[in-house]
Amino acid sequence: MLEKIETQVKKFIKNNPNWVVFIVWPTASGKSKLSIDLINSWIDAEVVSADSRQLFKYMDIWTDKISKEIREKIPHHLIDFLEPDQNYTAWDWKQDTLKIISNIQNKWKTAFVVWWTWLYTDTIYKNYSLPDAKPDLEFRNKLYKLEEKTPWILWEKLNEIDSQEAMKLHPNSTRFIIRALEIYEKTWKPKSEVCFEQEVPFPILMIIKWAEKEIANPKINKRIKEMFQAWLVDEVKNLLDMWYTIENQALQSIWYKEIIGYLKWKYNLEKANELLKKNTHHYAKRQRSFFRRYLWDMKAKPKKNVEYIFVN
Repeated sequence: MLEKIETQVKKFIKNNPNWVVFIVWPTASGKSKLSIDLINSWIDAEVVSADSRQLFKYMDIWTDKISKEIREKIPHHLIDFLEPDQNYTAWDWKQDTLKIISNIQNKWKTAFVVWWTWLYTDTIYKNYSLPDAKPDLEFRNKLYKLEEKTPWILWEKLNEIDSQEAMKLHPNSTRFIIRALEIYEKTWKPKSEVCFEQEVPFPILMIIKWAEKEIANPKINKRIKEMFQAWLVDEVKNLLDMWYTIENQALQSIWYKEIIGYLKWKYNLEKANELLKKNTHHYAKRQRSFFRRYLWDMKAKPKKNVEYIFVN
């Protein structure tokens, strides 16, 4: 499979040297390895991470970060540069990424954007107009506590002020709902009005891989087993010992929440393992929903300035 992709991408970049390559693959599918293999084989390139958790220091095991040894050989951007208690938005990522891509291209290199967080990818693929509404930790914590007390109340609040945005989100998507409410709090405008799609800012080659659950779920289970063997619990304990908490943006995600529950004596390690598998499978299911949108674009409505390579 790699040889086939190499041939396609090599030919494409030769004809389009200024295009940006997006690798859009699902969880536990080897997207980082693919980027490294492609670059090692023949491409003079640098990598931009589109992973909203690889941004943070001290969080290496569950984010499956590329080793420092590889990063010394192949430049990787937007990895390990934030403290876990710092806030960082999709707007921040888009602005930083556009600057980095420009710098990479000025060196006559190819930029590889390796996907994990769909929202980050879409800020460029759909070129969303995003408001510069900085995170408000006090406001967020207040809403988190409200949601804990009354589940789905935040979705109901969002539906009242911005039904169009609410219809895009599951009531359990607390982090994204809070961000939409935060934008309204800061701008007094619904997110659906200030965040709209525009033309792609530069030509993109998207390498898309599809993974059915029968293939993806065993790989996810294997990945979780390997994380436990790599001392994932100790990594989370170390973060808590450094006084980072579940209220910090970095720890508000699957995998860390489940381990924190175990460390807080809410359940045993076996239950934490079960929850990790269950929630990661649900996450992968949501990923497949977003993949279908990319596949729909590719088959029925390809975007201007975007070429697609589909990998089975």
